[in-house]
Amino acid sequence: MTPRSKGGIERIKHFTPSWFTVVMGTGVIGILVNNLPYGDPEARYIVSLGFLLLNTLLFIFFIGVSISRYIMFPKIWYMMLMHPVQSLFLSAFPMALATIISASISLSLYRNGTPALTMALWGIWWLDVALSMGSCILIPYVMITRHNHLIDQQNAAWLLPVVPPIVASSAGAVLCNALVETEPQKAIITIAVSCGMLSIGLSLAIILSTTYVLRLIIHGTPKAGLVVSVFIPLGPCGQGGYALLMLSHHFSKLISTSDIPNGELYGSIATCIATAGALVLWSIGFWFGVIAIISLVEFFYNSRIPFGVNFWGMIFPNGVYCLLTLQLGAYLDIDFFRVTGTVFSAFTAVLWFAISCKTLYLARGGAIFHAPCLDDVPLNWPAESKQENGSAAEPDAPRPPSWQTSKTKTARTLLRVTWHH
Repeated sequence: MTPRSKGGIERIKHFTPSWFTVVMGTGVIGILVNNLPYGDPEARYIVSLGFLLLNTLLFIFFIGVSISRYIMFPKIWYMMLMHPVQSLFLSAFPMALATIISASISLSLYRNGTPALTMALWGIWWLDVALSMGSCILIPYVMITRHNHLIDQQNAAWLLPVVPPIVASSAGAVLCNALVETEPQKAIITIAVSCGMLSIGLSLAIILSTTYVLRLIIHGTPKAGLVVSVFIPLGPCGQGGYALLMLSHHFSKLISTSDIPNGELYGSIATCIATAGALVLWSIGFWFGVIAIISLVEFFYNSRIPFGVNFWGMIFPNGVYCLLTLQLGAYLDIDFFRVTGTVFSAFTAVLWFAISCKTLYLARGGAIFHAPCLDDVPLNWPAESKQENGSAAEPDAPRPPSWQTSKTKTARTLLRVTWHH
């Protein structure tokens, strides 16, 4: 069935958290341009600055629309939170913010930066740290206690809640480019917090990736609407490896200039271990990438994949994997990684452009605005239908959505029993 056109209010109602993946994808393209090993630095700076401005405007606009959505339709927040897939995309918000922080500090340093801007971005980074840890803890808790899941329904989107700490640690590593020289104490704190978040996020991502591979082997690729999520495992591999390289570089620099005995030796050891870990993550990401491409090509050949905002989920994972590839080329001074990273970056940029054009085309009529958490309810839900006396609901009053699971009902029952006792 062809999606019907949606008006302004209905577009706001169907504006899901997954739209923040647009900010993530746009932001990583700007960061890639700034990190390319070829081309005129001034031209790359101008292009990256353009992407940063566009990304910041999109981020502010999406925040405004999201706030409007939950003010106008407050009950949709609960419906979205209880949806087993849509709720996972709440984690896109801190990751989108992290891309803006990383791009801002990198472009600021190109113009020698200012201490005031660095401190402002450092403060925003702490907000992102709090949001990222909230995503990593609270969303999985909701998955455990409120959602019903089966192994054949698992998809790579399960990784989304645990990736924000990895992205925030990467943003912290980029911030240290400005802090190491001017604010060494703040740099040490930032490195310590970033390493902690990287450990948490990367460990959980590896655990979930293992179960995801098991799901692929037993049940095959996800259904059409979620098949593009096969690229998501590239995200923690690419971003995790990039964060390892950057953090080890700053740690080595700080410890080498400290009063710690054999500081240079410890710094070199940390750099070697981190580089080896980054290469391992790059290799794992390569395997996931090849599997994802083959799966997607086969799926496209055999059936049609409906276009939606979920397609934006391909950009950021590919982008950060390109970023790791470029960083390996810079650290190891190997042309293979430089050339491969540049080619991958060009492919990702073309993919971003194609998805952007398709998104703008479908946004004209509103067809791309679709909230799966509203599929099982009437368009006027959750407005309460009342009889003329205003006391009782009509017999045909809308029922709660079908995905309001037994876990939610069980939790409510336990709370009532505990309260009465």
